[in-house]
Formats: sequence, C-alpha cells, structure tokens
Amino acid sequence: MAALYRQIYEQLRTDIEQGRLTVGDRLPTETELARQHEVSAITVKKALDLLRQDGMIVRRPRLGTFVTAPSPQPRTSTEQPAALPLVGCVLTNFDDTFGTHLLGGLLDAAAGQALLVPRRSHGQADTEEQLIRELVASGIQALVLEPSSSEYVAPAVLELITGRFPLVIVDRVLERFPVSTVGSDNVAAARALTEHLFGLGHRSIGFVSASSHVSTLGERRQGFLLAHATFAVPHDEAAVFTEVRSTQPALGGDLHEDLAGLEAFVAAHPDLTAFVATEYNIALLLHEACRRAGLDVPGERSIVCFDSPDRVFDVRGFRYTHARQHQERIAALALAQALRQVADPTAISKEQLPVELVEGDSTLALRRRRTRRS
Repeated sequence: MAALYRQIYEQLRTDIEQGRLTVGDRLPTETELARQHEVSAITVKKALDLLRQDGMIVRRPRLGTFVTAPSPQPRTSTEQPAALPLVGCVLTNFDDTFGTHLLGGLLDAAAGQALLVPRRSHGQADTEEQLIRELVASGIQALVLEPSSSEYVAPAVLELITGRFPLVIVDRVLERFPVSTVGSDNVAAARALTEHLFGLGHRSIGFVSASSHVSTLGERRQGFLLAHATFAVPHDEAAVFTEVRSTQPALGGDLHEDLAGLEAFVAAHPDLTAFVATEYNIALLLHEACRRAGLDVPGERSIVCFDSPDRVFDVRGFRYTHARQHQERIAALALAQALRQVADPTAISKEQLPVELVEGDSTLALRRRRTRRS
C-alpha cells in the first residue's frame, strides 16, 4: 500500500483532473485536510508539495492554496543555482608591469566559480588592515592577499590564520606561518638574469632595488648572489643600491631624488658594466641615469629587470631583457587554493612557479677594451 501522503496526493490530483476542483478553486486548509484524512499536518504538507512540483497548485500567503492547472505541467527547476562563494582580494597595486595581469587572471578564474571582490591597498599597512576587516565583515568566505610587507604581518591577517580562515598569500612569503602561498621562484629568476649577464661577458654587475621590506626583493638579491658564487665572481657589496623609493607608493619617495641618487651611484662605480633591477620602473630610472651620465644602453651599459610590460603594438618600442612572471597562472592557482580551503580549511599548500627569461634590447655582449702598448 502507498504511503499516506501519496494516497492523499493521488486523491487530490484525481479531483483536479476530473474537474471536481477546477483552476482557481481554493483547496481546504492543511488543518482541514489533516482532519478529513485523519493524518498529521506533516503528511498533508508532503502531499501538497508533490502537487506543487506538478505545477497544479500554488500557495498564496494569507489567502490559501489554489488550483493553477488541470493536469501536471512540464517540470521546470524551481531551485535557485547554488550561490557562488564570495572571495575577497587585496593587492598592493596593479599596473602593466605587475598586478594588472594578476587581477585579470583572478577575474577570469573566478568566472562560474566565485564572486571576486577586489581591493587595492597601495602598499599601506593601515589601508590593508582596514580593507581586510571590511571584506570579512561583508561576508567573504576566502581571501587572496598580496601583503604590503613580509616583516610586519597585519593583526587582521594573524586573526585569519589563527582562525583557519581560507587565506592565500600571493607574491610574498610569510615565514613561520601555516598559510597557503603562490608565487614565482624569484631566487631562480634573479639568478638566471645575472647568469645571462655573466654569459655576455660582464663581471662587474650592480644590483638596484627599492627599499621595501618584502620577501620578493630578498629572494631576488639571494639569486643575484648565488649567480656570483656559481660563476666564482667576487661580489662587492658597494655595487648594491637599495634606496629607490619613488616606484612604490607606500615609500613616499620623490622621482627626482631617486634619479639623483642613481646618477651618483652610476658615477661612483664606473667599473660596473651591467645592472640587475628588481622591477621595470627601476630599470627606466636607471636607464635615464645612465643617459645623463653619457652612457649608452646597451652599448656601454646593460640592464635587466623583472616584468617588462608587453608592448604588443609598440613595434618600435625599447624592450628590456627581463624575467617574466606567469601572473595569470599564479592567479588561477591562488583562487583554486582559496576555494579548496573553503571546503577544507586544513588544505594548506605552497607553490612556486618558474619564470621565463625574455631577451630584449637592453643587453649586449661586453666589448673588451683594447689597451695600447707604449
């Protein structure tokens, strides 16, 4: 024998199909039907749910349940699609060198997977703290973060880590913290750039970076030093300039002061024939400093850097030999990790991606100077 709710469903359906209840008629209340069939209200509700799924009745608040069709209607899903998880994203900045492709990759990876809420901190620790707290309060379920610093960890970040909130760090390393990270192998990248210069015959190479305290810059300096060790080339610490401040908003530096500092650095080290710049905008400043000193790039000085922008339509543009990071891939992995942690907060992983060395117009083989015999 069919279940009681099924028997009630069949009877009501028959009454509608045979015209005893017509379109527009109001059905007895659930209490009346329960009393009539000597069953519980829950049993009646299950019977009416089947009729609603058939498209034969509709419940109107405060009015009752009415017949809407004389026979079962083709079923259409009345269920709303599952809500996509809300994922926050805080980047320090985004421009054509680094960040724009990262953000674009996050937006592309989120399509059909998550609702992305991007924010920009400009590398300011207090802004970063505020944005994180605002995003968490708004109901995000995961966060992709490019921290403003690797030495100072925002209190909001510490709270997320200790609370096992789904968090993925991009382009940085937070030592000693159980947190997922995705970034490039900056050590290998800087090493490859420096070894490329060694391969062109350069032996006196300068290193130029911003004065920011992020793990990325430390890793690039480490790669620079490893290349020297590999080629058994002595390193002179005086060949390192780390006082550029204008290329990163949080440092509040002045472009003209940086240019003056770089001019003085280049003039003080005439033996340096090549430079490794840790970012594209520093390479531009360094190039200008060399020009002001009367030094041609690449004829008299070679420059390599990170993340030179793709100038696809600027066919005559000057292009720097550089290490290209795969920002879209970093973004896709970061979002995948964040969503994985939404399902399993313990799914912590750390991933490093290789970079690509792209040769440009800023490097040449060193021309050996000829000395005249007296």
